[in-house]
Amino acid sequence: MTKYPLTLTQYIDGKVDHGNGQEHEITNPFDNSSICKLKSASKEEVDFAIENAHATFKSSKWQKMLGRERGELLSNLARIVKRDVEKFAHLESIDTGIPIRETRMEISTSALHFDYFAGHAGKIEGSFQDLGARFNYMIREPYGVIGQIVPWNTPFKLMARGFAAAFACGNTMVIKPSIVAPLSILALAEALDEAGFPKGSVNIITGSGRVTGKQIVEHKLIKKIIFTGGGEGGYEILQQTARNVTPSVLELGGKGPIIVTENIDFDETIDGVLTAAFARKAEVCFAGTRLFLSHQMHDKFIERLSEQAQKIPMGDPLDEKTQLGPLMTKKRVEDISKIVDQSKNEGVNIVCGGFKPTDKNLSKGNFYAPTIATNISHNSHMAQEEIFGPVLSVFKYDDLDDAVEKSNDSDFGLASYVWSNDIRQAHDLAHRIESGNVFINAYGYQSEIPFGGYKKSGVGREHGSEAMLEYTQSKSITVGMGRFQS
Repeated sequence: MTKYPLTLTQYIDGKVDHGNGQEHEITNPFDNSSICKLKSASKEEVDFAIENAHATFKSSKWQKMLGRERGELLSNLARIVKRDVEKFAHLESIDTGIPIRETRMEISTSALHFDYFAGHAGKIEGSFQDLGARFNYMIREPYGVIGQIVPWNTPFKLMARGFAAAFACGNTMVIKPSIVAPLSILALAEALDEAGFPKGSVNIITGSGRVTGKQIVEHKLIKKIIFTGGGEGGYEILQQTARNVTPSVLELGGKGPIIVTENIDFDETIDGVLTAAFARKAEVCFAGTRLFLSHQMHDKFIERLSEQAQKIPMGDPLDEKTQLGPLMTKKRVEDISKIVDQSKNEGVNIVCGGFKPTDKNLSKGNFYAPTIATNISHNSHMAQEEIFGPVLSVFKYDDLDDAVEKSNDSDFGLASYVWSNDIRQAHDLAHRIESGNVFINAYGYQSEIPFGGYKKSGVGREHGSEAMLEYTQSKSITVGMGRFQS
């Protein structure tokens, strides 16, 4: 149940349609109760959504729209989202399990994304070169229809960051939220109408990734893909887009290292590590999941860290006191339990957590206690694979060279963390870590900061001015000024 009316429709060409595809049940991770049932878009509806967005992009009205006019639309949308933050946050909490205190921040951050890229929409610049008898100028143009496939973890913010930049650049959009957590994005339809977005400029359709998502990715009118999700999904997209040579922006996961040096503010660092490791249930790609400590400080730090981890309040995501909500699905709990149990058999020491709570108010939900593990082989599953849940693996290092080497011994390179009171030392570590993003004594990204990964963590960059390059393509125009000479 929800106190806000649910938008359970496809949104195509400014109109709503209940969908003619397969029916899916949306459940609340807190107690696995049914929230609602939702029909996917049919194959014909997906095709129409893409063709309609393409027709809108090609229309003279769209082609003549100035960047500052698109910026005004995004500013309008930001204002509406700020006004309705409680509605969007509530809907996101009930179908993802993220605590309301965090979804409020996610929705507010999304509004900042809209505002930030509204300011960039009218500032897309090219270049000029004087070549003597010729001159050349370069302009940047939008791609066309961009397909955005949004995951179930922090869906509204992940939708907003890609959509805001791509729309600001002059592209039209077809957005597919996750079939298990679509509510906050479906509620965006009313806001788009109120903000004055042209019909067909943003279409929202629902369906599974393997059916609806695949159809979007392979459609010849889709000119670029935005995808955030698991590695296997990203690898499939790369194969599917090969036929049409469709470029993509992919964020595919992480195994974030946290290097803690010995010259730290102890209490502040404990708080920082807890946040990086367990915020949003650690169902985020940029979580800090591998903690590196010196032999000298290891025992003291882990004792304090585990004490604080066991105090993290778990409960109803709509309760203001809750800091750790339920995982997305029962299967997520089962998968993490198997990994932890197998690790125990391999000699891993579970300092705290490592179980599904049996408390009466938690037993029906998809909860897993914050877990800290030590004595881990660096080549084990727990050390190398993304667990995507509240499990922190701890390793000892001999010196900082050893810490960097172990941090870089990973297929991933999305977000990394350094805690140090020696700023020169911290900068040195940041430069040596193989990661698209390094946070020194900090956690979390924002609109202005370019975000993306190294290695198997993905390709492309979102946020910041670099995003404007991702969603435009350059066109070089050369003009001969004198008589033509071969």
